[in-house]
Amino acid sequence: MRIAAVTALLLLCCGCSATRAAPGDEDGSRTGPTSGAAAAPASVSSTDPLIGTWRRTTTCEERVQALDDAGLGRFAAEHAATEGWIPGVTSVDQLPDPAHPCQGAVSLVHQHFFTADSLFGSRDDHGNQVDDGTYQVTAPGTVVINRVTFHFHVIGDTLSLVPELPSCASNGCFEAQWAVAVSYNGLPWQRVG
Repeated sequence: MRIAAVTALLLLCCGCSATRAAPGDEDGSRTGPTSGAAAAPASVSSTDPLIGTWRRTTTCEERVQALDDAGLGRFAAEHAATEGWIPGVTSVDQLPDPAHPCQGAVSLVHQHFFTADSLFGSRDDHGNQVDDGTYQVTAPGTVVINRVTFHFHVIGDTLSLVPELPSCASNGCFEAQWAVAVSYNGLPWQRVG
């Protein structure tokens, strides 16, 4: 029953939602890394290299690899089944082989955006906003998005994000899974706006 409840909540989650439940949020009580005290928006200069919209085509295999690399591979089947990569599949029990969860997966376009007034958000493959919050550049190459720290590089029109996994990562906490979903552990995002 717990898996069914989590799966139902996950159906609302696509890509990297910080505003909805994600795999590993066993009771569905958290809404994202911003639960509790919200991060205050920071003053960001107009020369902030993050400002804009960034897009990448994401794959199930990339997510599974990123989760594995972060020590969160045990959540790969949940991510694969509930985030739209496999047409018609909405729960782990519908996967033909949960040990190889990306069978039949399709690629999905995903976007992040950073605004001059310190807002962060993401859009799914259909253009729907699935993530929101704030961000603050705390040092050159370091940004805190919804209380999770990332190291970033912008070279030309390419962005990479690498998370500092929170201490709860060993338990598979939502924040750690969200950080991996946002960043793909450094895979490139292209500026589109």
